[in-house]
Amino acid sequence: MHPPTTLLTLTSLLLIPPIQACHTTSPLPRPQLQLQLQSQSPLSSSTQPFNKALNSLTKSLDAALANKIRPGFDIYNVSFSIGITSFDQADPSVPVWEYHHLSPAANRNGTGTREIGRGAEYLIGSISKVLTDALLLKSGINYDDPITKYLPALKSNKSSINWEDITLRSLAGQVAGIVPNYGFSEYYYLKDYFEYLGFPALDNSSYPECGVTGMDGGVCNREQLLRGMLTSDPVAAPQTHPVYSNVAFTLLAYAVEAYTGKTYAQLIRELSAALGMPSTRPSPGNDSRAVIPGVPNNWGSDYGDGAAGGGLVSTVADLSSFLHAILSRSPALSTPTKIRAWLKPHTFIGSTAFQGSPWEIFRPDPALLFPSSSDKKHTVTIIGKDGVAYNYRSRISLLDDYGLGITILTAGDQSALPVLFNAVISTVVPAIDATAIEQAAERYAGDYASTSANATITLDGNTLRLAGLTRGGKDILAGLGEIYKYSLAPLLAAEMARTNGVYRLYPAEIERLETLDDGRVVIKEDWRFEWGLDGVNPEAETDLPGRGISEEECKSWKLVDWLYYGGQSVDRLVFVRDKKTGEAIGMEVPFLRTRLLTRQAA
Repeated sequence: MHPPTTLLTLTSLLLIPPIQACHTTSPLPRPQLQLQLQSQSPLSSSTQPFNKALNSLTKSLDAALANKIRPGFDIYNVSFSIGITSFDQADPSVPVWEYHHLSPAANRNGTGTREIGRGAEYLIGSISKVLTDALLLKSGINYDDPITKYLPALKSNKSSINWEDITLRSLAGQVAGIVPNYGFSEYYYLKDYFEYLGFPALDNSSYPECGVTGMDGGVCNREQLLRGMLTSDPVAAPQTHPVYSNVAFTLLAYAVEAYTGKTYAQLIRELSAALGMPSTRPSPGNDSRAVIPGVPNNWGSDYGDGAAGGGLVSTVADLSSFLHAILSRSPALSTPTKIRAWLKPHTFIGSTAFQGSPWEIFRPDPALLFPSSSDKKHTVTIIGKDGVAYNYRSRISLLDDYGLGITILTAGDQSALPVLFNAVISTVVPAIDATAIEQAAERYAGDYASTSANATITLDGNTLRLAGLTRGGKDILAGLGEIYKYSLAPLLAAEMARTNGVYRLYPAEIERLETLDDGRVVIKEDWRFEWGLDGVNPEAETDLPGRGISEEECKSWKLVDWLYYGGQSVDRLVFVRDKKTGEAIGMEVPFLRTRLLTRQAA
């Protein structure tokens, strides 16, 4: 176990509704400001909620492992390592908090580590898919190219799969509709039992030529796998619904090899070197640093070409560096725009779950994350990827809105992972949320004034609010309400008639550095405010069926940048922050053509 090595700086990870926010009771996730321009504020008491939560989490895990509370998993037959990563930690490989437990049953054969820590090696299973996809992202390959551009052997009019319709993007996003595995899903050692159950007897020629569990033939090589793809049936039409596929990532690895002229192992070494991940490589790993469960397992296996989909070895330190590169939008990985796009969902896998490339994205019930808060519940997006190898289970998760990443690696009892993840997420999210709200108020809230105009920014629940704006004694917000009603009534007449006039602020993630006349370097941040429509989506009284179905439909996002005055959008504000201290020193209101509104002393 290790205490926090640094404290989080959260002053710019604000809890503000974005464009698509529609409800004050349950707003959707907030974007954070661009991280490259942020100043690092000094450690302050405002980070104490987060550190108090981490201390509480440590005590809970200690109690569980001492059997003082029910752990929910077999503490004697599971080892695990947990790390929490912040975008601003001093050393990307050193999490801000970590916790490790080595099972008494681990390493029974005499190999493996006896001192578990952030450098301990685990099989990470399908987290390998994320790293394979990162290779594509880093390479600059066109995701919309058909796989046949790089693997022309798949062009065949005899295949029941039209491979020319399958793009790299569909393979990475699990919507190619191809088989999950080739050979691996066959269990030759159960052949007699299948026949006993009434299945027809088969000769060996009926089985795939490679990869079959319990049958001679070994791991499939490239040529064998590509031949197998030509004889495989589609599972679904491309771009219909997700079909989980390990083979898809082997094909992606082949594609990026063809594009770069390098082997997959070389590309992984280059990625690892660029991002500070020295222990991440295709299995087998380093026995002396391994966490080996005391039950049958796959440690030491050679996954061959299947490594791209599930055969890599890594550590908490390495995956902390990887998550840090994503959170900080590292140029060693890609551009900020491409990284943001990479984290977005592409299709649905449940009512609150989504599939990305190859991220598994979900939004847990806010009531479970914020059980003690009635007015600050909101949706939190968790961008993650699970991985499973034989008696290894792992998960990486990004809370991108907060600038945090979580790594959990386990060896042994696989039921431990969800229990540990739930404990971490339920402890961390409310604490960092409270800290971010507090620091948002400290940084931005207050009165702003110039010789001709005044503005007031307040904290309203878990959002910032433009509570007042006047010019020459005139109430600009009240006037805007009237203008909105007149100009937008033909579009949203019913909603406009019942608007509550709340002006909630959110960052546009657009920043620029400027130097003032007095020599101070400032960050100018574009913000937008949404007008009205908070929880207001009334439906007409009717006796027809279905009334109420559309009440939850979001509409406020459609009004962003809609109304202009003299070429300037009336929902745009610009905060001016001192780059050194991070505090807002003023505000510009472009559509009012005012001078800088200076933030007034409290």
